[in-house]
Amino acid sequence: MTTEIPQKLWATFCEKLKEWHRGAVSIRRTGPDGTSREVVEDVPLRSVALEHQDQCNDIVTIDAGRPEERPLHLEIIEPIRLVLRTNGESGRYKQLEILSETGKTEVTFNPGIDPELLEKLAA
Repeated sequence: MTTEIPQKLWATFCEKLKEWHRGAVSIRRTGPDGTSREVVEDVPLRSVALEHQDQCNDIVTIDAGRPEERPLHLEIIEPIRLVLRTNGESGRYKQLEILSETGKTEVTFNPGIDPELLEKLAA
């Protein structure tokens, strides 16, 4: 099952994500040429934010890493879609897919995000 986050809710979703998810994340990036690489694996999520740079350029920033380490600071320029995917078994959202002009970023959550929390976002 997939759920697309409406663009008008992106900022709120990003703010709430750290509150909703207190586990580890793994991040994989796939470029426009199809080349895929693991950016980070099983580290704590520190923050997710949506920044409006100007009228035509938004940036989603993800900070992840262990407290004793310098965090990974990942910028996703000009996001187009934010899509949550479930694992099918528990119904929890296990992955956030961010499509952008520069490719695709997949954030895998362990444990997954409770779908009831997303229902509160739209309310």
